[in-house]
Amino acid sequence: ITSIMNRVRNLKNKFRNEENITDEFNYTKISADTTDNSGTVNQIMMTTNNPEDWLCFLLKLEKKGVPQMDVSLLNRLIGRYSQAVTALPAEKYSQDESYARILVRFAELKALQDPEEARDQFHLARLNCKKFAFVHVAFAQFELSQ
Repeated sequence: ITSIMNRVRNLKNKFRNEENITDEFNYTKISADTTDNSGTVNQIMMTTNNPEDWLCFLLKLEKKGVPQMDVSLLNRLIGRYSQAVTALPAEKYSQDESYARILVRFAELKALQDPEEARDQFHLARLNCKKFAFVHVAFAQFELSQ
């Protein structure tokens, strides 16, 4: 039942994301001047605080540029991913794919700044989300690149 409910939730999120493409463009226009996004973060934390909403928000934020080329965007993303990891308890979400994706992407972004901190984040992801192969693959790719 839990697996079915997770799939239904994921399908709803995908459908909602595809349906609200114009909303996303409007959101980008509205928040183009602000780099804070604290209102959105507060809304996520106060209402749902689930990995799916966090991941959706973080991926939208990443679309604003290329973190490898824009240091300020990279720092902003690392800060927001850090907030997401802190706000989402591992005990509750370790079986959630979106949570695992947040942990992996956070580690990948940290790798651009500090490989040792990235390694720690990958270990955290592997420890908390053992059942997801992409977590282990991402860590192996990181190690190979180092």
